[in-house]
Amino acid sequence: MKRILSILIIVVSLCGCGISTTKISNQKVLNKLEDLIEVSDFFKLKETYNQNIDQLSETHKLYYSALISNVFNNAEESNKAIDELLEKHSASLTDTMLNELYSTKLLNHVNLYEYSETAKASEFIQTNFAALNDSSELENLQNEIKIWEALKDVPPQEIVKTADALIPMTRDKVGLFNIDVSFGNSTKNLLFDTGANFSVMVRSLAKKLNLEITEADFYVTAATGLRVKSDIAIAPELTIAGITFKNVFFLVLDDKDLSFPQIDYYINGAIGFPVIEAMDEIRVSKDNQIFVPQNPVEYSYNNFALDGLMPIIAAEYNGDTLRFNFDTGATTTSLYPQFYKDYKNQVERNFEKEKFTAGSGGGIIEFEGYIIDKLNLKVADSAAQIDSVRLHIEDIGGKENNFHGNFGQDYIKQFDEMIISFKYASVTFN
Repeated sequence: MKRILSILIIVVSLCGCGISTTKISNQKVLNKLEDLIEVSDFFKLKETYNQNIDQLSETHKLYYSALISNVFNNAEESNKAIDELLEKHSASLTDTMLNELYSTKLLNHVNLYEYSETAKASEFIQTNFAALNDSSELENLQNEIKIWEALKDVPPQEIVKTADALIPMTRDKVGLFNIDVSFGNSTKNLLFDTGANFSVMVRSLAKKLNLEITEADFYVTAATGLRVKSDIAIAPELTIAGITFKNVFFLVLDDKDLSFPQIDYYINGAIGFPVIEAMDEIRVSKDNQIFVPQNPVEYSYNNFALDGLMPIIAAEYNGDTLRFNFDTGATTTSLYPQFYKDYKNQVERNFEKEKFTAGSGGGIIEFEGYIIDKLNLKVADSAAQIDSVRLHIEDIGGKENNFHGNFGQDYIKQFDEMIISFKYASVTFN
């Protein structure tokens, strides 16, 4: 009897150790996932999630699936996971998790052009989770809800593609890309800007096109660097090279806020991310043409993500995955303090610290950094060397501190074609 009891004690003891180890292991995985979210490292987040999915509870599987689907531009799948969580697992969700889920839900509705639902999500966050958001986040929510309230009765944006399309681009006097956009019988030149969160238009053009302007009292940072008031206009229909878009909303700014009279440069407006993303796939050629296939090709690189509405691209460096802001209009690639942090010894051993100057809205600023003489990056199946890349080592503020740099034309121009698949979250160069 004593021997049986002894064996039972050992078994129970071993089982207890097993449970404890599993809990510790699970918590390590959760901590790792949270750390990756904190620094916006969505590429490693997805990889880590897939590698450890069997160690996660059903609640955490759905939770991280919702966040990952959102950043990899699958808003419908993300909302599906969120709805299942709220319906079946709400008792397991902390306020912090709920705040994150509703913030994700808000972004999903923006990407699906469901403005009334966006307004509801924003109001819910402000009412229930104000204490979990810092003052700048609350200020953004309070500012942006003015857009969603103004748009709540507007139907979702639609796109009609009946064939492949070829969109010619021209560079203006400051080197920015412009395309022709037709509003009925009127065709206007607008910037083509993947880095613009929303499409924008000057007030005089909105009036000339007889668009209904709704006062929104929303504030944006204009091209002049000033914080200015913006209203809303809806284009019931517009066409770009035979592609029809319906219910497109524009931020409307006063003409002076998109003008630079000192260099005789005036902007009609810009076609921004919500319109460009709706094309599913764009192929930008070296001779400044955009090919939009009617039926997008399926890619599996998963090297393109969204931080809110800001595009991000993954690039391989020395076997590691770096994350870059992806503004296709940037002339040169630059490196941020995160790169310095990760490769400090290598940088300090091979390069001399220098002082740089740059212009800003407040005048000329001076900062310290390094010039990296050769930077070899790989994106998907492409690889290229960039020369004389500036490395910033001082805090540059905002979410930019989470990224290794800003991806520029000095890489892009080394290839005949850049393919951006919004539908399949992939970027490649040929």
